[in-house]
Amino acid sequence: MKRNSVMAGYYIFYFAAVGIYLPFLPLFLTRSNMNSLQIGFLMSVGPLAGIFAQAVWGTLADRHHRRKEYLLAALILTTFISITLSFGKGFLSFAFLLFLYALTNSPITPLSDALVLNTLDDPKDYGKIRRWGSLGFALTAALGGLIFSHLDLAWFGVLEGIILLGSLFWANSLPNPRDTMQKVSTIPFPIISVLNAPGLLVFLIVTLLFMTPYNAYTAFFGWHMQALGASRWWIGLGWMIAALSEMIVFSKGSAWLKRSHPQYLIAMAGIIFALRWVTYSFVQDYHLIVLLQITQSLSFALFYLAGVEYLNLLLPPYLQGSTQSAFNAVSFGISAIVGTVGAGWLIRIGEVQLMYRVSALLTVGGVILALLFLQYDNRL
Repeated sequence: MKRNSVMAGYYIFYFAAVGIYLPFLPLFLTRSNMNSLQIGFLMSVGPLAGIFAQAVWGTLADRHHRRKEYLLAALILTTFISITLSFGKGFLSFAFLLFLYALTNSPITPLSDALVLNTLDDPKDYGKIRRWGSLGFALTAALGGLIFSHLDLAWFGVLEGIILLGSLFWANSLPNPRDTMQKVSTIPFPIISVLNAPGLLVFLIVTLLFMTPYNAYTAFFGWHMQALGASRWWIGLGWMIAALSEMIVFSKGSAWLKRSHPQYLIAMAGIIFALRWVTYSFVQDYHLIVLLQITQSLSFALFYLAGVEYLNLLLPPYLQGSTQSAFNAVSFGISAIVGTVGAGWLIRIGEVQLMYRVSALLTVGGVILALLFLQYDNRL
């Protein structure tokens, strides 16, 4: 089987599992009688563990030249823990299980991205592979809405675990390039070399300002839709539209990256993010919110694609495991902690509209910083 087909198949199955976990975990916690503040805290437990877990997994994988082997181990452990989530009872039980889940799940995406980037002849073609992940997410987000309209939400962990078994099958056939990793064995702590790279700190701050609001949105989108009267099917449809819209950007992104510098695309994504949050704060019809999910394409997908390419240009291939781990630690670790806890508090003292308006302000700050950064960084 061609290597690109294997990578595409893997992304379909892995993100199909994410398409069950991300949209339906908050709904499962709501079903388990957790309030908005508890949900915000529980959604932040995993990212807190993931910050450190990603650094450890990425460093070990780079140093030992074993990215694929570490990826397989992470998938096996995540599959088991995912299934146990369905049997959790109470706040402390969920906190413990989500902590364990993050320890094993958080390195999967950065290790996968590093493998793909090091395998492709032209790393700018990353989006053409990653788009299949969006398709997998879209399929299960939509089908999950239908399934959980008839099946108790308590089984969402078991369903995710079954899909992860499929991703494990495809992961076993992934290519395993090692020649790009030869130099890393002479570096005691690759993550330190990554964090010391010129220009990285500002990029990570911009990432924090963009992704904190995004993580708040992902944690409470389903909750918000339910509050407006949407069924689980409509919630799943909203996630499906968002994921399908990503495919457009991931498909065309390689051409955009060849014509435009990734830094400019990052700033553009931030502007779309800000407009998106302002609009969500005023719309009170869940049908319109579902339609607005198409803005996922030019906000999250564009930022993620440009961010991966920016880091690929900034740091050498043999450090990409640690590099992508740092990016994901900020995107879905630190940002998720601040975003979910902060959003839970804002919703509790006000309304979800307040969450979106604060999100817009944070994003505008990120856009300003990105534009200032663009003026002074002409190295890439």
